[in-house]
Amino acid sequence: MTRLWRSTPILWLFVFVVLCGFEAKADHSVSLRRNKREWIVPPQILEENVDYTKQLFIAKIRSDKEDPNKGPIKYALKGIGADQPPYNLFIVEPSTGKVRITGILDRESIAQYNLSGVALYPDGSVAENDIQLRIKVKDQNDCPPVFLPISVGSVKELSTVVMKLNVTDNDEFGNVNSQIRYEIVEQKPGGNMMFSINQYGEVIVNSANLDREAVDQYVLTVKASDLNGASGANTAMATFNIQIEDVNDNPPILEQESFEASIEENTDNLEVMRFKTTDLDLINTENWQAQYSIVSGNGGGHFKIVTDPKTNEGVLMLVKGADYEEVKDMNLGITVSNVAAAYAGSWSSGTVVVGGGGGGGGGEEEEEEGGGGGGGGGEEEEEEGRRIMGNGRQRGFW
Repeated sequence: MTRLWRSTPILWLFVFVVLCGFEAKADHSVSLRRNKREWIVPPQILEENVDYTKQLFIAKIRSDKEDPNKGPIKYALKGIGADQPPYNLFIVEPSTGKVRITGILDRESIAQYNLSGVALYPDGSVAENDIQLRIKVKDQNDCPPVFLPISVGSVKELSTVVMKLNVTDNDEFGNVNSQIRYEIVEQKPGGNMMFSINQYGEVIVNSANLDREAVDQYVLTVKASDLNGASGANTAMATFNIQIEDVNDNPPILEQESFEASIEENTDNLEVMRFKTTDLDLINTENWQAQYSIVSGNGGGHFKIVTDPKTNEGVLMLVKGADYEEVKDMNLGITVSNVAAAYAGSWSSGTVVVGGGGGGGGGEEEEEEGGGGGGGGGEEEEEEGRRIMGNGRQRGFW
């Protein structure tokens, strides 16, 4: 009896431990099941432009909080695409929780639907909190690139970056479907390609020979392709003008190399002579407008030179009367430049010398001809007045 009494407590102790452990496990399992809400089919990523309407369901929701005393649970959907526009794109069978789709998705309209599944008892009371159903719409390359409005481009000759083109693509940002490759497909006038375009849509001068004086406007046609230009890409084309703006890269040049004029002694405020220049830069701009200066030989202040704004000529004026002795050996140094500074040292101003005759003996033939280069007197010369003569030689170099 003593041995039996000792073994019995051991047996009871063992049985208690096992039963307690089972109860704890059972309680834990019931607790999890009571709070659990399942996705029978997890939410899918649905591709736009694909017809899923014939599928039995795209997802299924179920609540495990059914109560026989309250009756079967009914299911409903809330959110954009269910009870909000677009209405009933997604519907759910009330008794089974199977979610179906009734139309074709368009990612460019709505990229993701955030629906809420609702579980209700027949009396309208809520069985448990709403469950979230997110449906992401997968992108297709169904949108072509679109050029935004393009203004006329302009660039100074001898410059680099011209303009930037902007293109939109409504396909998913960061997806290859919306990644653009640019290409210049035509240039007018033809010849060497004067421009290129980079991956950012920046039009860049491609040649150091861009010269407004040769061609003052180009017309470019650019193609934009999505898929980074891969096969099957959608494309768009745009044509636009690029005007070449002038810089002062051409000097004014005198039209002739020698100049000659005559004045009467003791006269003033009269026009002596005009200097004509040509300039290849854009007419009626500061790059073209000439300005003249007397830089030497006018110590007595007898002359001044101004620019005729209508003709762009240099007008040499006698502003102070002079006699023959004062001007017979006079040499005027005259420079011509532009109102605008020369572009990047492309040229420098030159000097023209307008000289008078030197002293020394003319002969009979000279007297009959009215005095030659020697400037020696003769009756005819005296009647015609005293003459300033000169060679229009360029002292400086352009």
